[in-house]
This record gives sequence, structure tokens and C-alpha cells, in this order.
Amino acid sequence: MTDPTGRTRLLGVVGDPVAQVRAPELWGTVFRELGVDAVCVPFHVRPTDLEAFLDGARRWRNLDGLLITVPHKAAAMRFATELSDRARQVGAVNCLKVGESGGWVADMLDGVGFVTAFEGGIGPVGGRRALVVGCGGAGSAIALALADAGASAVDVSDVDGARANELADRVSATGVLSRPVAALGRGYDLIVNASPAGMRSTDPLPVDLDGVGPDAAVADVITEPAVTPLIREATQRGCAVQIGSQMTDAQVGGMADFFGYAAAFAEPLR
Repeated sequence: MTDPTGRTRLLGVVGDPVAQVRAPELWGTVFRELGVDAVCVPFHVRPTDLEAFLDGARRWRNLDGLLITVPHKAAAMRFATELSDRARQVGAVNCLKVGESGGWVADMLDGVGFVTAFEGGIGPVGGRRALVVGCGGAGSAIALALADAGASAVDVSDVDGARANELADRVSATGVLSRPVAALGRGYDLIVNASPAGMRSTDPLPVDLDGVGPDAAVADVITEPAVTPLIREATQRGCAVQIGSQMTDAQVGGMADFFGYAAAFAEPLR
């Protein structure tokens, strides 16, 4: 589609900030290619306004659903009446749609999207020793997905020690060694930045890459800038890299399935 009409469906993306999100452009392209009369609209919603926003949005009859981004992934889970098993395990959500009962149905696709992108572009997760920096919604989803995909160890690190310890306990429950560690890259062959560090040019590197060589892979979930300082340094060291947009793009099929656009996708993520 080109111009919205009275029949146009809405897909929203909710965050604070929201200027950095790629979803409107990404889904605009998808909708045009599929011939779907829908638009993706960004909504800048402060944490204190999230409950009121979601309460109102579930009454919009032309809304197909909402994509949830920072910092709302954990908070939005509290307003869901139906949760997928992975959302419940992660403790956060990134997709909401209105169910038949009128309440929010939720899922979390960050982890499966990360692993799908990584294994499609770099190689198997199985056997890798991973460090995930940042234990919010995306970091939790990725850590748990790496464990499920067979990583030999998943360590986690966060500026909030209690949050890191809580996630470490949950990853350990999957049978993978997990302890919160200082943000040092030495000894890992998969390093993931799932923190906001790198969104601003003044941010320090989220992890020290000293000692990391070309046998390691480094990934960042940040989508703006597309190439973060961490990814730039990792590239200079000869590491295989995965940028944030690759994780985002790998979720499109699963999100299309969740929001009801799956008819045009032969193999939706599951």
C-alpha cells in the first residue's frame, strides 16, 4: 500500500525513546511487498504512561498488535493475560496482540531471532562459550535461547548485580553453567552486547575485547547506529560479527505469524 485509508490496519512499536527503531521502515517494506493494507506506527510512551496507553490501545479495533522495545519489555508482561512459554520463561515480551477475551496476548521473539540470525549467518551456537552483557528483556531472551541451542556455557553480566544473579540462576536451571561475571571478553568465543551501551557516541564499550581473536564471534542488539563501536572493534580484530538489524530481521517471520500476516510467509519462525 502507499497512502493509508479508512480500511488501513495498524501495527505499533512502543518504546522510550523510539526514534531509533527500524520497525516502521522494515514493516512498511514488508507490507508493500505482501500487498497488505497496513502501516507500522511508532509510539513514544514513557514508563509512567505505559499502563494507560496499553489500556486504551487494546480497544482500538483496527490495531493488529504492538511491538515492544526498550525499556518496556519486562513491564509490558504485567499487562498480558496470555503468555507464551518462552515469554513466561524470559520474564519479558516484545509482541502484544488483543485476544478473543479482549486482553493482551504476548510473546517474546528476541532470543529465537538472535539464534536464527546467528546460525544462518555465522554458524552453530552449540559448543560455544558465551557471554551476554545486559540482563534486561533482550539479554534474558538471548541468554536462555543460547542455552537451549546448546551453548557449552552462558555467562551473564549487568550493571545491576541482582538482575545478573537472577538471570544466572535461571540459565543454570537449563543445565548450562552460568554465573554473573565482570564485563571482560577474555575466554569467550561468543560475546553479545544486549545492553544500551553503544547507542550514544560517548558510551564506553560494553565489554573489553582484550585477548579476543578472530576465532570469536561478537554480536550487538543495538540497531542505531547500525555499526556500533563494539562491532567496529570486533571487525578490526577479525571476529565474525552480527549487528542488531540482523536479529530484528530474523524475527519478521515469527512476528508475521503472531500478528496474523503469516499467509504470505512460507516458513514463519516458531
